[in-house]
Amino acid sequence: MRTITDFNIGADKMTVRPTWNGPGHLLNCQLVRRAAGSILRADCDTVIHLHLSNGGAYVRDGPLAALARARGLRVVISIHGFDFPSFSEAHPQLVGAIVSRAHGILCLSAEAERAVHGLNFRGAVQTLPNPVTIDEHSLPASATEPIVLFAGTIGLRKGVDVLVEAWRLLLDRGIDAHCRLVGPIDDYRPPTLDRMSVERPVDPRAIRPLIRRSRVVTLPSRAEGMPMILTEALAAARPFVATPVGGTAELAPCQAMLVPVEDANALADAIEHFLTDPASAGRVGARCRDFCRETRGPAVIDAALREFYDAL
Repeated sequence: MRTITDFNIGADKMTVRPTWNGPGHLLNCQLVRRAAGSILRADCDTVIHLHLSNGGAYVRDGPLAALARARGLRVVISIHGFDFPSFSEAHPQLVGAIVSRAHGILCLSAEAERAVHGLNFRGAVQTLPNPVTIDEHSLPASATEPIVLFAGTIGLRKGVDVLVEAWRLLLDRGIDAHCRLVGPIDDYRPPTLDRMSVERPVDPRAIRPLIRRSRVVTLPSRAEGMPMILTEALAAARPFVATPVGGTAELAPCQAMLVPVEDANALADAIEHFLTDPASAGRVGARCRDFCRETRGPAVIDAALREFYDAL
């Protein structure tokens, strides 16, 4: 959302109304009420664009979609939740009732788009990635220290246990590098290993400097939507090693960046390649930034989103 507002992506004038700020129900109710007020005061040519994540977002934002539709406003819903395909399959009536209020739906991956079609949605559906600011000042990956970066929730869904096993294999091979795990501990606490550090979460604005200091980013997840950490890696000319879940495969301009789910050996091999061959990391990283600029740069997403709005 910060990139969207910074670059006026999709519209010259916009208002952002959050509907969630943590587990506090009273505060979230106040936020939803404030968003409803904005919908009631909106001009007739306003597009109401709802960004739905997981679970409770359908309870909070569903009524807002109905309110906007009742006012005769155009409604667009962006699907962000990593579990949308399974969630919509498990709760087709709930999800179907909410998405049916929209005139158009935007998805982050082809997998999510297929799930929307499975709900028999009759409006416009399109896959449109999140925009990202291109980091034109990041040095080539070949100029960095041999550092592996994982940034995100430290848990089983993100495959941190697989990364730990892969790091053990790399240590056994005598790899001279460092692995940084940055994020909140969830349902898995990594053991103490040589040259692996577990670090507290940082503000999103501090992610880019972490990526700049790394040679390769990794995310061996078991489930994802369209991970922003990998998009940020592309924007900074960094190769990543990740599993082809959710929309991740659509982010990879090079097959060497993708490994099977729960395959610690393949993960170790792919990470080792970029750590021990800086020139290759630099070449792949340059391809990554070019790919990101062409498919996810602010200007590209701005043009696509304005065209989507106009078509409605």
